[in-house]
Amino acid sequence: MSIVLGVAVVTAGYADLNSRITTLEHGQSIQDMTIRENAAFVREWPLGLRGALPDDLIQNAKIMALEDRQAELQRLQERMNDLQIDINRVSGVNETHDEKLETLFDIWNTQIVGK
Repeated sequence: MSIVLGVAVVTAGYADLNSRITTLEHGQSIQDMTIRENAAFVREWPLGLRGALPDDLIQNAKIMALEDRQAELQRLQERMNDLQIDINRVSGVNETHDEKLETLFDIWNTQIVGK
């Protein structure tokens, strides 16, 4: 009888030990999966491969709007520079015309006075 009882105790101990080892192995494999997933997340998050936070999306939208506005202001600045060049050219032409008109008036006045 004591042999049967001893075998039963050893069998129960073995089953309990086997159950605990299986539980620990399962926990370890879940932990390994979590670690692998975390490592992948840490690698991929900065690259934008894992999405973005809503705040990041809002910030990116604002940055893109500012970049568009910057490009628009740059185009306006270039257009203003072109217009300034045109104004200077027209001003120079007007000054030349004014000088020619003064010369013509001087010639006209000289001819009229000289007659």
